[in-house]
Amino acid sequence: MRCIECLFENPTGAQRCKGCGASLQNDKGLEASDHHAIEATHERRGFFSFGTLISPTFIQVIYVMGAAVISLGGLLMVILVLTGVAPKYTEANRDALLIGGLTLLGVGNILWRVLCEMVMLLFRIHEVLVNLDDKARALIALLAGRK
Repeated sequence: MRCIECLFENPTGAQRCKGCGASLQNDKGLEASDHHAIEATHERRGFFSFGTLISPTFIQVIYVMGAAVISLGGLLMVILVLTGVAPKYTEANRDALLIGGLTLLGVGNILWRVLCEMVMLLFRIHEVLVNLDDKARALIALLAGRK
């Protein structure tokens, strides 16, 4: 038996939802809404109908690769200065390279994370809206079944 508040699947005959604690109703309308919600969810999950989004996983992989490149770049800049590999640089250039490398390590990674989080936020909003849509469809089916 599915709760209309949180869509948690409860055992048959339960009086309260184990997910949210709401009162459960034991009539046939709930079973119809359960079936309707499953159908609505199933329609959106097809890969070729773009119901399944692969972009969040792709963005997470890109984030890790980008953070690694930013960190390696910052470390390389710091190592160049500290090991003295770049003797042709003037003192001011070496200081700028050191400060730039440290800044890239700190601020660069933070800005990269914020950028990726802003993109991921769009997908999280989409997930919440899909969840709300499923709950609304289940509630509509429940109310239609009571008439």
